[in-house]
Amino acid sequence: MANMEHGDLWARWSQHYRNLGHDPKRITQDGILHPEKFNSDRRVLFILKDSNNFPGGKLADLLKNGPVHAMWHVAARWAAGILNGFPEFQDIDNRRAMTEALHQIAVVNLKKITGGAGVSHAVVNAYAHQDRRLLLEQIDAIAPKVILACGVFDPLVWLLDLAVDPCKDKEPARSKHNGAWVIPWRHPNRASNRKTYAELKELWAGLGDV
Repeated sequence: MANMEHGDLWARWSQHYRNLGHDPKRITQDGILHPEKFNSDRRVLFILKDSNNFPGGKLADLLKNGPVHAMWHVAARWAAGILNGFPEFQDIDNRRAMTEALHQIAVVNLKKITGGAGVSHAVVNAYAHQDRRLLLEQIDAIAPKVILACGVFDPLVWLLDLAVDPCKDKEPARSKHNGAWVIPWRHPNRASNRKTYAELKELWAGLGDV
């Protein structure tokens, strides 16, 4: 399996951004946050929009000591649930459990250049489209078994060529990309803690053997 952490990917992404007139120093290098701790059995990938007020560099450095900002606390609780079979909320609602969970997952932002408190769907789509070849390479090199699409399921439909029935009124519970389940979910910025943990637990129980 290819290793998405190789420097060549980011060298090519930097050149790609130079060609587009973007400053490559603003790139957030995401992916498998800690290769030595990555849970290779579950292979969980969170796909998000962008980083919030991060000047560029490695996302792993930002999260090396655990979650920062409210969004990452929510995401870490979700990760802890997925990786540990959704124990009671109070059992994972602590810094140790959240830090361990973050270190065992992969994170990919569709927009690599940092943003602010909010970003429009149109901007996320535009970045995903211009970076689509590199994004696909990055995602496929991670080889996830589960992709949690956090507020970004719509662009993943075309980016990952998901089999979605356009005649259905609601999003499918899950779709597949290269054997990985792609699960539509909300963005952690738009979530409460205990309530959304319980909702994700219920959703997970209905998915069967993920």
